[in-house]
Amino acid sequence: ASRCARVAVFALLCQAVQAFMSYDGGATPASLDTIQENMGGVWSPGEFGLLGSMDKVGMTVTSIMWGRLLQLSNTKLLLGAGLFMNAVWTGLFGSLQSKASMFVAKFAMGATQSLQGVWGTVWTVT
Repeated sequence: ASRCARVAVFALLCQAVQAFMSYDGGATPASLDTIQENMGGVWSPGEFGLLGSMDKVGMTVTSIMWGRLLQLSNTKLLLGAGLFMNAVWTGLFGSLQSKASMFVAKFAMGATQSLQGVWGTVWTVT
C-alpha cells in the first residue's frame, strides 16, 4: 500500500480506538439518577464526582506500565486482551449495586482504556 494510504489507515485507527473507548465515559453521567434511585439515595455529590473520575485515575496510574508492556510483549495479543477486559469491566459496572465495587470497576475500566490510549497515541507508521 502507498505511504498515503498507510497514514490514512493509521489516523483512522487511532481516532476510532479513542472514540470507541470513550463510549463508556457517558455511561456514568447518564446513569447517576438511576444509581441514586436504585441504591436508596446514599450517594453524595462528592462520591459521584469520585466515581466519575475513577476511570481517569486508572488511566493515569497504569499508563507507564502499559507502555512498558507494549514494548515487551505481543502487541496484538495485549491489545485484544485489553479490549476484552474493558468490555467485561464495563458490563460489570452496569450491574453492580455496591459503592466499593463500582469504584473498582470504574478504575479497572480506566486501566484497560489506558492500554489503548498509550498504544493509539505512540504507535507510528513504519
